[in-house]
Amino acid sequence: MNNEDQVSLISNLAIFAAIIAAFISGGVALNDKKYYLLVFTVLCLAACILISRVSKGILDNINYERFKKHWGNFEKRKRNFKTTQNFFQIDKQDEEKFSVDEQTWSDLNMDKLFELIDRTITSPGEEMLYKILKQPELSEERLSDRNKVINLLKDNANVRNKIGLELTRLGRAKDNGAFGIISKDFDLNYKYKYLFNFLVAAFLLSIVSIPILGIQSVIVTLALFVANSIMHNKFKSNVESYVNSLGYLNGIINTANRLSKINDEELKHYTEILNKTYKACKVVGKETSGMHRVEGLDPIGDLFYMLFLVEERKFFSSINDIKKYRKELKELYKTLGELDALMSVASFREWLGEDYTEPEFVTEGKVIEAVEVFHPLIDEAVGNTITLNDEGIILTGTNMSGKSTFLRTIGANALLAQTIYTCAADSYRTSFFKIMTSISPEDNISSGKSYYFREAEALKRIINECNSEVPVLCIIDEIFRGTNPVERVNASAEILNYISKHNTLTLVATHDLELTEILKDKYLCYYFTEDINEEGLNFDYKIKNGVCRNRNAVKLLKYLEYPEEIIQKTNERLSKLI
Repeated sequence: MNNEDQVSLISNLAIFAAIIAAFISGGVALNDKKYYLLVFTVLCLAACILISRVSKGILDNINYERFKKHWGNFEKRKRNFKTTQNFFQIDKQDEEKFSVDEQTWSDLNMDKLFELIDRTITSPGEEMLYKILKQPELSEERLSDRNKVINLLKDNANVRNKIGLELTRLGRAKDNGAFGIISKDFDLNYKYKYLFNFLVAAFLLSIVSIPILGIQSVIVTLALFVANSIMHNKFKSNVESYVNSLGYLNGIINTANRLSKINDEELKHYTEILNKTYKACKVVGKETSGMHRVEGLDPIGDLFYMLFLVEERKFFSSINDIKKYRKELKELYKTLGELDALMSVASFREWLGEDYTEPEFVTEGKVIEAVEVFHPLIDEAVGNTITLNDEGIILTGTNMSGKSTFLRTIGANALLAQTIYTCAADSYRTSFFKIMTSISPEDNISSGKSYYFREAEALKRIINECNSEVPVLCIIDEIFRGTNPVERVNASAEILNYISKHNTLTLVATHDLELTEILKDKYLCYYFTEDINEEGLNFDYKIKNGVCRNRNAVKLLKYLEYPEEIIQKTNERLSKLI
């Protein structure tokens, strides 16, 4: 049983006990039946309000203690990538910033890396962390400001816990559409607004008239009870996600207000924005109050909201004000989300311990100087040291020796440096880059595109970016593996020669040793290798200067105990070619 279920059980039992107690006390204390129903109702409502507040306090305390307990730890949970991607696509329309494209994101396993870094508490935090990782900065000013806040949240438990308490109160929405509501215009049928108001007024009037009209009013009240229930269910089935999102938006607005009161100089930029935007759009907070509810924790409250169509009426009254304060709401939403995202990065650094460094940026040349750099997704990863200064590299090596992992390591750390000011290395010195890769383009059956065609497309987008004022970090694995050797080598040589003449720093892995000779004046050569013996495969995963002359494809077949005839005849064929 999870925390919410425990609180729900406590609440329901307490509400049941309160109703029984109210019923008994009302019956004992009052013999006058005329006022019995009124007293009974008042006592029940008072008990429910008290219990609802106690339940919320219990849940707040559970979540707060859980936040402190799990600080710095990785927790696996399900993520709604569709929501985070929708947020990014909507918000990106307002900006003209360089974004990591889908090919590069996929090549660098960024969904998995995002999951590792993501220790956010709220939906805006998760969405803003995704956006931060998708949009690397091309200057240091913004990164330096982020880093100050990350270090504050990592080192100052008092400030961190204050923010954590407020964010845990807000929590995460199951299907968050709050930013979509802020950003979009809705074509709504406003006739429902007046119908809802009429039904609620009629229901209240029928209740008040019961002592006067008796059974007739009871029948009308029951009929309206049914009508309001039907209208509630019908309307909410159509706009439930919007209603829930408005409730969550209310929570975001109120959380922003409380966060704005935290007094710390390093947070001043964020608290001032939250304070300013909250004051501008607090009317939206008032209009959406009461819509941010966890159903099931308060059955009596659920019934009240249904009979008086509370959420539906608030829905219509809040939309116009949301349109009016759209700019302020967006800024408030993203500022709160960024605070949560930066706290997630601080937790990620805590998890890394001593195994991370803050990058040093240079503004001249095309530089990467990494000492013992590794990939954070790999357990017990082997670090490597590399120095690149204006010259790219051709990386050779045998199968499974670590070439592709090294390329992803450089790409991922370049991205982390320019987004969260954090690198998995002993030290990391770098220029600013637009990061683009072609590591694992795939066949697209639905479009009829072959592997080679997808490779050609992936490389073309890199070539198109080569004339950018900001240098491009090009990372290419097994260039043109999808076509025949003769065309592959010659086309690859010309493409890599072309790229080297432009504003790029290129890392390319290949099995075609001919490229190392053709391009020896343009690229440095490095390699990975292994040792295969009767005991098995032994890889050190360390990068080395030079060109790998070893070939392990046949050795691997032997290791896997292929028939000896295949091994022998393959070696005979190779001896004739070499």
